[in-house]
Amino acid sequence: MQPTQDKDILDFMALTGCQDEQKALQYLQMGDNKLENAIQLYLDLEGQPVLSQQSSVQSTRSPQQQNQQQFLNQQDVKEVNTMIFNENNPPPELIRQRSAPDSSLAEKYKKYQEDKRANDDGIIKKTFKYGWSALTYIFKREPNHGLTFQTYIQQQQIQTEINFQMGNFNDNLKRAHEETKPLLIYLHNQQALFTFEKMISCKNFVTIIRKNYHIVGFLESPQVYELLPVKPPPPTILIYRLDLTEQAILMDTVQLSPETNFEELAVKLKTLKGQFNKQYIVEDQVKREFNAPQYLPNYYGQQQQQQQQQQNFERRQQEIQQREREQLIRQQQEAYRIAEQQAAEKKRKEEELKQLEEHRLLEQQQLIEQRLLQKATMLSNLPDEPEGEEGIEILFRFVHATKTRRFNFNDKIQSIFEFALSQEDDCFNDPNSNIDLIQNFPRLSLKDKKDDIISDVFTDANKVQLIVEECE
Repeated sequence: MQPTQDKDILDFMALTGCQDEQKALQYLQMGDNKLENAIQLYLDLEGQPVLSQQSSVQSTRSPQQQNQQQFLNQQDVKEVNTMIFNENNPPPELIRQRSAPDSSLAEKYKKYQEDKRANDDGIIKKTFKYGWSALTYIFKREPNHGLTFQTYIQQQQIQTEINFQMGNFNDNLKRAHEETKPLLIYLHNQQALFTFEKMISCKNFVTIIRKNYHIVGFLESPQVYELLPVKPPPPTILIYRLDLTEQAILMDTVQLSPETNFEELAVKLKTLKGQFNKQYIVEDQVKREFNAPQYLPNYYGQQQQQQQQQQNFERRQQEIQQREREQLIRQQQEAYRIAEQQAAEKKRKEEELKQLEEHRLLEQQQLIEQRLLQKATMLSNLPDEPEGEEGIEILFRFVHATKTRRFNFNDKIQSIFEFALSQEDDCFNDPNSNIDLIQNFPRLSLKDKKDDIISDVFTDANKVQLIVEECE
């Protein structure tokens, strides 16, 4: 049970004076788990609560009478306890007077139990009977009439929110009884399609029967009429229930037509469910009283009931605490799982970054080695520097250094570029950039003159200054 339901049970028992926890739970279920509905249903069936009567008596006492109550001696206390006990445990004559409307039900159920016991003629006969039942079930199964109806509406491509169950009449009636609901049978034929569509389009009707009824649909056929206790023409709604002797009771029959007001029918079916609830509680009380052991009156019965209630309450509290501990463990396990996932994801990202950095460093190293190889090749391919003061002397101004070298007049301008490119990386801002060689006075760019001879570009000059300009 949930904590809210436990609280409702305790409130119900406190307000009504009901001492039976199982009965309190049953009234709450009959009242759609609403405390007000359950209390009203209890008052309708069993009269005013004892606690309210006691409280009203106490409220009418004068202050002097309340003060006198404090000075009662032991004998008075014993008499008061006896009086309270007699109020809560009336004599058999009073019980029979209160239960007079149910006496016929009690006799009916008693006869049913006696007949049932009389049919059990010993373990050998029962074993043979159960064995034969198993064989007949294997070789002869009852037809599934609900499946025929569902197949029909699927063929008609009808979409409905009504949860029609499969199976035969008897199986569905037993399942409805186990669910504490009446059985609603919708009997259909092919001419009732318009009425059926109008019925399933009424949202209020659909909501009420889905909530309060166990529903099965049957398609008109001789086999269906053979299993039904009554045989009305379709389209018809039949409401059945099982009584305390497991006999099918027809609660109502509703003949349908295209003119049926399904909003009004929904209200009627909701009222019919309330009548079912009251009758179910009355019959269940008869069965419980019949099956309960004989009560031996004693003056400590009230105290024993209170102790039992206290034990039940403590047991429920332990169950609630156990569920809370289990929920806390599940939350901790989920938090641990999420933390593991986050740690694994972080480790994966770190591995990816590490691999990317290693790849970048490898590419950078390859570029450096490739550039050094190119510089060595260019240096080895340069023409020899002329001896003495022959040739032309060129001063190279890099960003971070200056270099000087002599070239032959018949060398190409390309050899000047190769010398500049073959210098150390520290001379440049970006060793991988392209360069241009610029003469300031007069302004001259050598980028487009690489194939020219030096003497054709620098005529009548023995010394030249060139600025090494890095290009994007």
